[in-house]
Amino acid sequence: MMDIIKILSNLVSVETINPPGLNYPDMAESLRDLFSDVGLKMSLHEIPEDYLDKNYIYSPSHRGRKRVVLVGRSGPDPKIHFNFHYDVVPAGDQWVSDPFSLRVSGDRAYGRGTADMKGAIVSLYLALSRVKDVSVEVSFVPDEESGGVGSRFLANELHLNPKYMIFGEPSFPNIFIGHFGILRGLIRVKGKQVHASMASTGQNAFLEASRFALRLQDEYSRLFQSAKEGQRPEINLGGYTIGGNSDSLVPGLFSFSFYRTTPPGDRENENVDREIVDRIAKEMGVSYDFEIRSFVPGQRTSLDSKLVKITESCVRKELSFEPSKSVALIRYDAVFFPSSEAVNIGPGEPDQAHIPNESVSIKNIEKTSKIYECIIESF
Repeated sequence: MMDIIKILSNLVSVETINPPGLNYPDMAESLRDLFSDVGLKMSLHEIPEDYLDKNYIYSPSHRGRKRVVLVGRSGPDPKIHFNFHYDVVPAGDQWVSDPFSLRVSGDRAYGRGTADMKGAIVSLYLALSRVKDVSVEVSFVPDEESGGVGSRFLANELHLNPKYMIFGEPSFPNIFIGHFGILRGLIRVKGKQVHASMASTGQNAFLEASRFALRLQDEYSRLFQSAKEGQRPEINLGGYTIGGNSDSLVPGLFSFSFYRTTPPGDRENENVDREIVDRIAKEMGVSYDFEIRSFVPGQRTSLDSKLVKITESCVRKELSFEPSKSVALIRYDAVFFPSSEAVNIGPGEPDQAHIPNESVSIKNIEKTSKIYECIIESF
Protein backbone atom coordinates (compact mmCIF):
# COMPACT_ATOMS: atom_id res chain seq x y z
CA MET A 1 0.00 0.00 0.00
CA MET A 2 2.85 2.40 0.74
CA ASP A 3 4.07 2.15 -2.86
CA ILE A 4 0.59 3.05 -4.10
CA ILE A 5 0.33 6.08 -1.83
CA LYS A 6 3.85 7.29 -2.62
CA ILE A 7 3.50 7.02 -6.39
CA LEU A 8 -0.02 8.47 -6.44
CA SER A 9 1.07 11.33 -4.18
CA ASN A 10 3.91 12.19 -6.56
CA LEU A 11 1.59 12.15 -9.59
CA VAL A 12 -1.13 14.24 -7.94
CA SER A 13 1.39 16.85 -6.77
CA VAL A 14 2.27 17.70 -10.38
CA GLU A 15 -0.55 20.12 -11.24
CA THR A 16 -1.26 19.10 -14.83
CA ILE A 17 -4.27 21.40 -15.06
CA ASN A 18 -6.04 21.63 -18.41
CA PRO A 19 -6.84 24.24 -19.56
CA PRO A 20 -4.30 25.72 -20.11
CA GLY A 21 -1.94 22.72 -19.81
CA LEU A 22 0.36 23.27 -16.84
CA ASN A 23 3.50 21.30 -15.96
CA TYR A 24 3.18 18.76 -18.77
CA PRO A 25 6.96 18.40 -19.33
CA ASP A 26 7.49 17.74 -15.61
CA MET A 27 4.87 15.00 -15.66
CA ALA A 28 6.29 13.51 -18.86
CA GLU A 29 9.72 13.24 -17.29
CA SER A 30 8.30 11.64 -14.13
CA LEU A 31 6.39 9.06 -16.17
CA ARG A 32 9.40 8.34 -18.34
CA ASP A 33 11.51 7.60 -15.27
CA LEU A 34 8.76 5.63 -13.52
CA PHE A 35 8.04 3.29 -16.41
CA SER A 36 11.67 2.94 -17.46
CA ASP A 37 12.15 1.33 -14.05
CA VAL A 38 9.83 -1.54 -15.02
CA GLY A 39 11.65 -2.25 -18.28
CA LEU A 40 9.84 -0.13 -20.86
CA LYS A 41 11.78 1.74 -23.49
CA MET A 42 10.24 5.21 -23.33
CA SER A 43 10.19 7.86 -26.05
CA LEU A 44 8.93 11.46 -25.77
CA HIS A 45 7.23 13.31 -28.62
CA GLU A 46 6.46 17.03 -28.47
CA ILE A 47 3.27 18.21 -30.20
CA PRO A 48 4.04 21.16 -32.50
CA GLU A 49 2.40 24.45 -31.59
CA ASP A 50 0.82 24.87 -35.02
CA TYR A 51 -0.94 21.51 -34.55
CA LEU A 52 -2.32 22.80 -31.25
CA ASP A 53 -3.40 26.06 -32.90
CA LYS A 54 -5.70 24.00 -35.11
CA ASN A 55 -6.87 21.35 -32.63
CA TYR A 56 -6.77 22.67 -29.05
CA ILE A 57 -10.26 23.91 -28.19
CA TYR A 58 -8.96 26.43 -25.64
CA SER A 59 -6.50 27.96 -28.10
CA PRO A 60 -4.55 30.23 -27.73
CA SER A 61 -4.08 29.50 -24.01
CA HIS A 62 -1.73 26.63 -24.93
CA ARG A 63 0.92 28.87 -26.46
CA GLY A 64 4.28 28.68 -24.74
CA ARG A 65 3.25 25.51 -22.89
CA LYS A 66 4.80 22.30 -24.20
CA ARG A 67 2.68 19.23 -24.88
CA VAL A 68 4.45 15.87 -24.65
CA VAL A 69 3.20 12.43 -25.67
CA LEU A 70 5.04 9.40 -24.24
CA VAL A 71 5.19 5.97 -25.83
CA GLY A 72 6.71 2.98 -24.06
CA ARG A 73 7.36 -0.55 -25.34
CA SER A 74 8.73 -3.80 -24.01
CA GLY A 75 9.30 -6.99 -25.95
CA PRO A 76 8.83 -7.68 -29.65
CA ASP A 77 5.55 -7.08 -31.48
CA PRO A 78 3.30 -5.97 -28.57
CA LYS A 79 -0.30 -7.13 -28.92
CA ILE A 80 -1.90 -5.01 -26.18
CA HIS A 81 -1.69 -1.21 -25.77
CA PHE A 82 -2.60 0.87 -22.71
CA ASN A 83 -3.54 4.51 -23.35
CA PHE A 84 -3.84 6.78 -20.29
CA HIS A 85 -4.03 10.57 -20.03
CA TYR A 86 -2.13 12.57 -17.45
CA ASP A 87 -3.93 15.93 -17.58
CA VAL A 88 -6.63 16.87 -15.06
CA VAL A 89 -9.46 19.38 -15.01
CA PRO A 90 -9.13 22.50 -12.81
CA ALA A 91 -9.72 21.84 -9.13
CA GLY A 92 -12.70 24.18 -8.71
CA ASP A 93 -14.11 25.05 -5.30
CA GLN A 94 -15.39 23.30 -2.16
CA TRP A 95 -12.35 21.16 -1.43
CA VAL A 96 -11.75 20.36 2.24
CA SER A 97 -8.00 19.93 1.62
CA ASP A 98 -5.38 20.95 -0.94
CA PRO A 99 -6.47 19.21 -4.17
CA PHE A 100 -2.85 18.74 -5.24
CA SER A 101 -1.57 17.31 -1.98
CA LEU A 102 -2.74 13.73 -1.54
CA ARG A 103 -4.87 13.18 1.55
CA VAL A 104 -5.45 9.61 2.75
CA SER A 105 -8.34 8.69 5.01
CA GLY A 106 -8.91 5.00 5.56
CA ASP A 107 -9.04 3.33 2.16
CA ARG A 108 -9.68 6.58 0.24
CA ALA A 109 -7.03 8.79 -1.36
CA TYR A 110 -8.23 12.35 -2.09
CA GLY A 111 -6.84 14.72 -4.70
CA ARG A 112 -7.47 16.04 -8.19
CA GLY A 113 -6.84 13.24 -10.68
CA THR A 114 -6.91 10.36 -8.21
CA ALA A 115 -9.88 8.77 -10.01
CA ASP A 116 -9.53 10.50 -13.38
CA MET A 117 -7.06 9.02 -14.00
CA LYS A 118 -3.72 9.03 -12.21
CA GLY A 119 -4.87 6.13 -10.04
CA ALA A 120 -5.04 4.02 -13.21
CA ILE A 121 -1.45 4.97 -14.02
CA VAL A 122 -0.42 3.56 -10.63
CA SER A 123 -2.39 0.37 -11.36
CA LEU A 124 -0.55 -0.06 -14.65
CA TYR A 125 2.82 0.52 -12.99
CA LEU A 126 2.08 -2.14 -10.37
CA ALA A 127 0.97 -4.62 -13.03
CA LEU A 128 4.08 -4.09 -15.15
CA SER A 129 6.33 -4.36 -12.10
CA ARG A 130 5.07 -7.92 -11.60
CA VAL A 131 4.87 -9.37 -15.12
CA LYS A 132 8.04 -10.64 -16.75
CA ASP A 133 9.09 -11.28 -20.35
CA VAL A 134 5.94 -9.87 -21.95
CA SER A 135 5.39 -7.63 -24.96
CA VAL A 136 3.33 -4.57 -24.11
CA GLU A 137 2.94 -1.01 -25.38
CA VAL A 138 1.77 2.05 -23.42
CA SER A 139 1.09 5.69 -24.14
CA PHE A 140 0.57 8.66 -21.83
CA VAL A 141 -1.10 11.65 -23.41
CA PRO A 142 -2.00 15.25 -22.52
CA ASP A 143 -5.17 17.18 -23.33
CA GLU A 144 -7.70 14.36 -23.08
CA GLU A 145 -9.79 16.79 -21.06
CA SER A 146 -9.93 19.16 -24.04
CA GLY A 147 -11.12 16.81 -26.73
CA GLY A 148 -8.28 14.31 -26.90
CA VAL A 149 -5.58 16.30 -28.69
CA GLY A 150 -2.79 14.06 -27.39
CA SER A 151 -4.36 10.83 -28.63
CA ARG A 152 -5.38 12.47 -31.91
CA PHE A 153 -1.72 13.38 -32.45
CA LEU A 154 -0.65 9.87 -31.44
CA ALA A 155 -2.97 8.28 -34.00
CA ASN A 156 -2.75 10.75 -36.88
CA GLU A 157 0.83 12.01 -36.69
CA LEU A 158 2.72 9.17 -34.97
CA HIS A 159 0.55 6.61 -36.80
CA LEU A 160 -0.01 4.39 -33.79
CA ASN A 161 -2.61 1.78 -34.71
CA PRO A 162 -2.77 -1.04 -32.13
CA LYS A 163 -5.08 -4.00 -32.49
CA TYR A 164 -6.17 -4.10 -28.84
CA MET A 165 -6.37 -1.08 -26.49
CA ILE A 166 -7.11 -0.61 -22.79
CA PHE A 167 -8.15 2.78 -21.38
CA GLY A 168 -8.22 3.59 -17.68
CA GLU A 169 -11.04 6.11 -17.19
CA PRO A 170 -13.11 5.73 -14.01
CA SER A 171 -15.39 2.68 -14.39
CA PHE A 172 -14.72 0.40 -11.42
CA PRO A 173 -15.84 -2.37 -11.11
CA ASN A 174 -17.47 -2.42 -14.54
CA ILE A 175 -16.30 -2.29 -18.15
CA PHE A 176 -16.99 0.33 -20.79
CA ILE A 177 -17.12 -1.04 -24.32
CA GLY A 178 -17.67 2.36 -25.90
CA HIS A 179 -18.51 5.97 -25.19
CA PHE A 180 -20.68 8.88 -26.24
CA GLY A 181 -19.22 11.57 -28.46
CA ILE A 182 -18.95 15.29 -27.73
CA LEU A 183 -19.76 18.38 -29.78
CA ARG A 184 -18.06 21.50 -28.42
CA GLY A 185 -18.61 25.06 -29.55
CA LEU A 186 -18.88 28.72 -28.59
CA ILE A 187 -21.94 30.93 -29.07
CA ARG A 188 -21.20 34.68 -29.33
CA VAL A 189 -24.20 36.94 -28.75
CA LYS A 190 -23.99 40.51 -30.03
CA GLY A 191 -25.53 43.56 -28.39
CA LYS A 192 -24.79 47.28 -28.33
CA GLN A 193 -22.18 48.66 -25.95
CA VAL A 194 -22.99 51.97 -24.23
CA HIS A 195 -22.21 53.74 -20.96
CA ALA A 196 -23.78 51.93 -18.01
CA SER A 197 -25.49 55.15 -16.90
CA MET A 198 -27.38 55.14 -20.20
CA ALA A 199 -28.07 51.41 -20.27
CA SER A 200 -31.54 51.79 -21.77
CA THR A 201 -30.02 53.14 -24.99
CA GLY A 202 -27.90 50.02 -25.54
CA GLN A 203 -28.50 46.31 -25.81
CA ASN A 204 -27.04 44.15 -23.04
CA ALA A 205 -25.41 41.13 -24.69
CA PHE A 206 -25.19 39.34 -21.34
CA LEU A 207 -28.96 39.52 -20.85
CA GLU A 208 -29.57 38.52 -24.46
CA ALA A 209 -27.21 35.57 -24.08
CA SER A 210 -28.89 34.52 -20.83
CA ARG A 211 -32.34 34.47 -22.43
CA PHE A 212 -30.94 32.68 -25.47
CA ALA A 213 -29.23 30.01 -23.32
CA LEU A 214 -32.38 29.35 -21.30
CA ARG A 215 -34.44 28.95 -24.46
CA LEU A 216 -31.84 26.57 -25.94
CA GLN A 217 -31.80 24.56 -22.71
CA ASP A 218 -35.57 24.16 -22.85
CA GLU A 219 -35.45 23.12 -26.51
CA TYR A 220 -32.76 20.49 -26.02
CA SER A 221 -34.43 19.13 -22.87
CA ARG A 222 -37.59 18.60 -24.89
CA LEU A 223 -35.68 16.91 -27.73
CA PHE A 224 -33.77 14.58 -25.41
CA GLN A 225 -36.87 13.39 -23.52
CA SER A 226 -37.74 10.98 -26.33
CA ALA A 227 -34.33 9.27 -26.33
CA LYS A 228 -34.11 5.70 -25.06
CA GLU A 229 -32.60 5.01 -21.65
CA GLY A 230 -28.83 4.66 -22.02
CA GLN A 231 -28.87 6.65 -25.28
CA ARG A 232 -29.98 10.00 -23.87
CA PRO A 233 -27.61 12.86 -24.69
CA GLU A 234 -26.78 15.71 -22.31
CA ILE A 235 -26.20 19.41 -22.91
CA ASN A 236 -24.15 21.88 -20.85
CA LEU A 237 -24.33 25.57 -21.74
CA GLY A 238 -22.07 28.18 -20.18
CA GLY A 239 -19.41 25.90 -18.75
CA TYR A 240 -17.19 28.84 -19.52
CA THR A 241 -18.10 32.36 -20.59
CA ILE A 242 -16.37 35.35 -22.18
CA GLY A 243 -17.89 38.73 -21.41
CA GLY A 244 -17.43 42.25 -20.15
CA ASN A 245 -14.74 43.38 -17.75
CA SER A 246 -16.22 46.63 -16.42
CA ASP A 247 -19.48 47.43 -14.65
CA SER A 248 -19.44 50.89 -16.24
CA LEU A 249 -20.17 49.38 -19.65
CA VAL A 250 -23.22 47.66 -21.05
CA PRO A 251 -21.58 44.60 -22.65
CA GLY A 252 -21.80 44.58 -26.42
CA LEU A 253 -20.58 41.00 -26.79
CA PHE A 254 -21.05 37.98 -24.55
CA SER A 255 -20.06 34.40 -25.33
CA PHE A 256 -20.92 31.09 -23.69
CA SER A 257 -19.74 27.54 -24.34
CA PHE A 258 -21.87 24.87 -25.98
CA TYR A 259 -21.19 21.24 -25.00
CA ARG A 260 -23.41 18.32 -25.88
CA THR A 261 -22.97 14.57 -25.96
CA THR A 262 -23.93 12.27 -28.83
CA PRO A 263 -24.56 8.50 -28.81
CA PRO A 264 -22.30 6.15 -30.81
CA GLY A 265 -23.17 6.11 -34.50
CA ASP A 266 -24.66 9.62 -34.45
CA ARG A 267 -22.35 11.63 -36.71
CA GLU A 268 -24.71 14.30 -38.04
CA ASN A 269 -25.00 16.54 -35.00
CA GLU A 270 -22.87 19.42 -36.23
CA ASN A 271 -25.40 20.27 -38.94
CA VAL A 272 -28.40 19.42 -36.76
CA ASP A 273 -27.22 21.64 -33.93
CA ARG A 274 -26.48 24.55 -36.23
CA GLU A 275 -30.05 24.31 -37.51
CA ILE A 276 -31.52 24.22 -34.00
CA VAL A 277 -29.45 27.16 -32.73
CA ASP A 278 -30.16 29.18 -35.86
CA ARG A 279 -33.91 28.55 -35.68
CA ILE A 280 -34.14 29.62 -32.02
CA ALA A 281 -32.01 32.71 -32.70
CA LYS A 282 -34.28 33.80 -35.55
CA GLU A 283 -37.40 33.26 -33.45
CA MET A 284 -35.93 35.43 -30.68
CA GLY A 285 -34.28 38.01 -32.93
CA VAL A 286 -30.84 37.30 -31.47
CA SER A 287 -27.72 38.37 -33.36
CA TYR A 288 -25.09 35.69 -32.85
CA ASP A 289 -22.22 33.55 -34.20
CA PHE A 290 -21.89 29.82 -33.50
CA GLU A 291 -18.36 28.43 -33.76
CA ILE A 292 -18.03 24.63 -33.73
CA ARG A 293 -14.66 23.96 -32.13
CA SER A 294 -14.62 20.17 -32.17
CA PHE A 295 -16.82 17.17 -32.82
CA VAL A 296 -15.58 13.82 -31.56
CA PRO A 297 -18.08 11.05 -32.42
CA GLY A 298 -18.97 8.17 -30.13
CA GLN A 299 -17.39 4.71 -30.31
CA ARG A 300 -18.44 1.13 -29.52
CA THR A 301 -16.62 -2.23 -29.52
CA SER A 302 -18.55 -5.42 -30.24
CA LEU A 303 -19.42 -7.70 -27.34
CA ASP A 304 -17.92 -10.49 -29.44
CA SER A 305 -14.51 -8.81 -29.35
CA LYS A 306 -11.64 -10.98 -28.09
CA LEU A 307 -10.54 -8.12 -25.84
CA VAL A 308 -13.99 -7.67 -24.31
CA LYS A 309 -14.15 -11.36 -23.47
CA ILE A 310 -10.64 -11.39 -21.98
CA THR A 311 -11.31 -8.28 -19.89
CA GLU A 312 -14.61 -9.66 -18.65
CA SER A 313 -12.91 -12.93 -17.71
CA CYS A 314 -10.13 -11.11 -15.83
CA VAL A 315 -12.59 -8.94 -13.87
CA ARG A 316 -14.57 -12.06 -12.98
CA LYS A 317 -11.40 -13.85 -11.89
CA GLU A 318 -9.90 -11.04 -9.80
CA LEU A 319 -13.07 -9.57 -8.28
CA SER A 320 -15.40 -12.59 -8.19
CA PHE A 321 -17.89 -10.22 -9.78
CA GLU A 322 -19.92 -10.22 -13.00
CA PRO A 323 -19.19 -6.80 -14.57
CA SER A 324 -21.64 -4.86 -16.68
CA LYS A 325 -20.49 -3.95 -20.18
CA SER A 326 -21.94 -0.58 -21.16
CA VAL A 327 -21.39 2.51 -23.28
CA ALA A 328 -19.98 5.32 -21.13
CA LEU A 329 -21.71 8.69 -21.08
CA ILE A 330 -18.23 10.22 -20.70
CA ARG A 331 -16.10 10.40 -23.86
CA TYR A 332 -12.64 8.88 -23.82
CA ASP A 333 -9.93 8.57 -26.45
CA ALA A 334 -10.88 5.24 -28.05
CA VAL A 335 -12.58 7.14 -30.88
CA PHE A 336 -9.21 8.13 -32.37
CA PHE A 337 -8.37 4.47 -32.99
CA PRO A 338 -11.33 3.28 -35.10
CA SER A 339 -9.66 0.05 -36.22
CA SER A 340 -8.76 -1.00 -32.68
CA GLU A 341 -10.76 -3.19 -30.35
CA ALA A 342 -10.96 -1.04 -27.22
CA VAL A 343 -12.30 -1.38 -23.69
CA ASN A 344 -12.08 0.76 -20.58
CA ILE A 345 -11.49 -0.46 -17.04
CA GLY A 346 -10.07 1.84 -14.35
CA PRO A 347 -9.89 1.89 -10.54
CA GLY A 348 -11.88 5.11 -10.16
CA GLU A 349 -15.65 5.20 -9.80
CA PRO A 350 -17.43 7.18 -12.56
CA ASP A 351 -19.15 9.54 -10.10
CA GLN A 352 -15.75 10.74 -8.81
CA ALA A 353 -14.67 12.35 -12.10
CA HIS A 354 -14.31 16.16 -12.03
CA ILE A 355 -15.95 16.66 -8.62
CA PRO A 356 -14.63 18.51 -5.54
CA ASN A 357 -12.85 16.15 -3.12
CA GLU A 358 -12.28 13.59 -5.88
CA SER A 359 -11.04 10.30 -4.47
CA VAL A 360 -10.18 6.70 -5.28
CA SER A 361 -10.11 3.49 -3.26
CA ILE A 362 -6.52 2.40 -2.61
CA LYS A 363 -7.63 -1.23 -2.59
CA ASN A 364 -9.24 -0.75 -6.00
CA ILE A 365 -5.95 0.54 -7.44
CA GLU A 366 -4.37 -2.75 -6.38
CA LYS A 367 -7.33 -4.82 -7.64
CA THR A 368 -7.25 -3.07 -11.00
CA SER A 369 -3.51 -3.72 -11.27
CA LYS A 370 -4.26 -7.43 -11.02
CA ILE A 371 -6.89 -7.11 -13.75
CA TYR A 372 -4.32 -5.39 -15.97
CA GLU A 373 -1.80 -8.09 -15.16
CA CYS A 374 -4.31 -10.78 -16.10
CA ILE A 375 -5.08 -9.03 -19.42
CA ILE A 376 -1.39 -8.68 -20.27
CA GLU A 377 -0.67 -12.31 -19.51
CA SER A 378 -3.70 -13.38 -21.58
CA PHE A 379 -1.97 -11.92 -24.64
